[in-house]
Amino acid sequence: EWVKAVDDEHNRFVDSDAWVAKPLKEVPPGAKIIDSTWAMKKKSNGDLRARCNARGFQQIEGEHYDADSCTAPVVNIITVRIVLTLIYMGKLYAHLMDVNGAFMLGEWEKGREVFMEVPQGFEKFYLANMVLKLLKPLYGTKQAAKRFWLVLMRVFLMMKHKYNRADPCLYFLWSELGLVIWIS
Repeated sequence: EWVKAVDDEHNRFVDSDAWVAKPLKEVPPGAKIIDSTWAMKKKSNGDLRARCNARGFQQIEGEHYDADSCTAPVVNIITVRIVLTLIYMGKLYAHLMDVNGAFMLGEWEKGREVFMEVPQGFEKFYLANMVLKLLKPLYGTKQAAKRFWLVLMRVFLMMKHKYNRADPCLYFLWSELGLVIWIS
């Protein structure tokens, strides 16, 4: 069953165009190749979940990332309290959402090349002496959270939401139904 969970994770990456396999000889000379680790758990519903994570601590500043590309804003706790108070006082509706594969929606900065060894369990899908050129910042990479936040911000702006200057993780829109608030 765990082998199936690992295969499902591989299929998620392939379906998301997360990487392209390259012969090791095509990696630029001197480029650092990072590896990965697995986080596996049995979910409360009994499903087995295998998540492949890049080992971002192996990334090299200047080659794989720049210092300012590593942090994404997180909603302020005061914003959360204000929104919860508005929901309670206004007897409003609230909904919690999750974005499946959120970090795989982001994209690298232009010109960024990150290579990863073929993860344990994925060897059967690739020839020997292959590496994976990451096309997306996978879970575990230093930029993953910020790259997803930039995608999220673009989506909210496309939907005509404004963001709060005091908290960049609060988006709002006045519609014919009233005030719509999102926090991330």
